[in-house]
Amino acid sequence: MADTTAKPKGKTTKAKAAPKGEKGEKAEKAHEDKEHVVEDMTSRLDQWRGRIDELKVQVDLAKLDVRGQAQKQVEVAQNACLAAYSKLKDARRDATENAQTLRQGVEKLLEDIKKAFEAAQAVITRG
Repeated sequence: MADTTAKPKGKTTKAKAAPKGEKGEKAEKAHEDKEHVVEDMTSRLDQWRGRIDELKVQVDLAKLDVRGQAQKQVEVAQNACLAAYSKLKDARRDATENAQTLRQGVEKLLEDIKKAFEAAQAVITRG
């Protein structure tokens, strides 16, 4: 008689977990959405932080009469960036945070960063 308990050769598979139910699936999906939003927003903030750092170098090289004005705009951009990072940090800790609300809040801060960045850049260009 053949051994029917032998495991097949090759790839082994894990047993699938029992279904979580609709409520559990929604909660897991919301968690995944939130994590995706947080990672996406963090990446975008990292890009802006790099651009702000580059702009700070330009501010340092700008003419003295525009340097103060440009520095103020860079500080506004940096503060908005720090606020956005803080909001994302809070969202990671708060599992009940709505991903859409998070996205909207950070999108607003990203727009503030962009405006302050462009204002600083305009001051440097004019100067």
